[in-house]
Amino acid sequence: MNKFLLIIITLLPINSFSHPVIYKGGSIFQGSFMPRMNQIRLGYTASPKYSFVYNANYFENINKYQDHTVGMNFLLKRWLNYDSQANLYTGIHGGGYKNSFSNGKVGHLFFMGDWESRVHYTMFKVKRFIYNGETRQNFTARYGFAPFIAGMNELQAWLILQGMYVEDQSREVNITPMLRFFYKNVLWEIGHSTRGQSYLTLMVHY
Repeated sequence: MNKFLLIIITLLPINSFSHPVIYKGGSIFQGSFMPRMNQIRLGYTASPKYSFVYNANYFENINKYQDHTVGMNFLLKRWLNYDSQANLYTGIHGGGYKNSFSNGKVGHLFFMGDWESRVHYTMFKVKRFIYNGETRQNFTARYGFAPFIAGMNELQAWLILQGMYVEDQSREVNITPMLRFFYKNVLWEIGHSTRGQSYLTLMVHY
């Protein structure tokens, strides 16, 4: 088998779980849970260039804000290198929200970029919430590395450091060291932030 093709295939488990657009015909469930913030995503990739998604968000610290939206994610650009790859994504979603004081329409817009190899993983994402004539930003950045390299059908593990800033939820960046594991089509992450909050993510793709 061509060595370049083999490298790309071995990157597929990472791509399938962490990207807004995965392989054509793939479906994904993703849930991220913290004591005062929950996010759920259901997605179906109709093309290697775009996917359809449903999102639900809940932020207890922002007046018990919650929303439900549907929309599309797009792969803007992919760079395939000999032993790594990089990607640039965007997405636009719309729906409804409610909080302790009001309810109405909401829109989401995000941009996300990442670079990864078999050993290193980096990601940055900025997401904008537009509702009630106002905007709120959510910033997330990650760096991770694999302490060992496993095969596609073996348990894989990553050590990840995540920084997250949610406007109006806190004036501080929430730093969360976490462990990421995935086996075949299931990924899970567990962590504990510097602010004393536990973190759990579960992703399954079909």
